[in-house]
Amino acid sequence: MRYDRLIPSKTLLYHLTGLAFRIYVTVVIVAGLYSLLWVLEIAGYLDQRIIATIWVSIAAMGTVFLVLLIPLYWSNRSNQR
Repeated sequence: MRYDRLIPSKTLLYHLTGLAFRIYVTVVIVAGLYSLLWVLEIAGYLDQRIIATIWVSIAAMGTVFLVLLIPLYWSNRSNQR
């Protein structure tokens, strides 16, 4: 068994670090948005109908993102072959 194949390259480490950073930023933004909505609801600035509309729109945007991501993923895989 060749052990030099088990050592990751610098490029792979940079890509993994970039991916981890993007995931971290996304989690911070989502948690901040959730916290802001929660504080506004507790403070009485937003009623239940507006909160429901915001959550449905967030879910719809996520669904559209996933639907658009599938063809992009497959077209990217076909170009790499």
